[in-house]
Amino acid sequence: MFSLESLDALIRAHGLLIMTPLAILEGPVVTVIAGYFARLEYFSLTAIFAVVIGGEVFGDLLFYSLGRWVIRADGQPPGWLARLGLTQERLEKVVRSFDRKGGRMLVLGKLTHSAGALVLTAAGMARMPLVPFLFYNIVAAIPKTLFLLGAGWMFGDIIAQVNDWLAYASLGLFILLAVLGVIWLKSKQ
Repeated sequence: MFSLESLDALIRAHGLLIMTPLAILEGPVVTVIAGYFARLEYFSLTAIFAVVIGGEVFGDLLFYSLGRWVIRADGQPPGWLARLGLTQERLEKVVRSFDRKGGRMLVLGKLTHSAGALVLTAAGMARMPLVPFLFYNIVAAIPKTLFLLGAGWMFGDIIAQVNDWLAYASLGLFILLAVLGVIWLKSKQ
C-alpha cells in the first residue's frame, strides 16, 4: 500500500506519465484533478493542458474510429446496435445530419459530455472527413479543458463535489437537448 508521502513523490516524479492514459480514459474527472495538482505545483499548468488536450483528442479519435471502421453505415447495423434501436433508417438520418451540420453536432456533443461518445462515434459512421473532425473536436476541447482545469484549480479541495456538479450539469444539459430534439422532431411532422 502507498503511503501519502510515497504517493506524493510518485505524482511529482511521474505525474504527466500517469495523467496521460487517465486523460484518455476519463478526461473530465482527470482534468479537474490535474487542475488541482497544477495549483499544488506538482506540474505546470501548460504541460498538463497539453497532456489533457492530447488525451482528449486521442480518446475521441478512438470513438471516431469505432464508428468509421467497426460500425459501418453502408450496410445493416450490427445486431447488438439494432437491438438498441439503431435501424438502417435511423442510421441514414444520422449520416445525412452530419453531412449538413456535423461541426455543430460535434461541438455540442463535446460540450455536453453526456452525448459525446455517441456523437463522436456517429461522426465516424457518417464518414465525416478527418481534418474537419479534428478541427471541430479541438475547437470544442479547448474551452472545455480550460473550464475543467480552472474548476480543479479553484475548487480542487472539494473534487468529489465538483465531479457531482459536473455530472448533474451534464445530465441536465443532455435532458434539455433531448427534450428540445423531441419537440423539434414533432414540429417537423
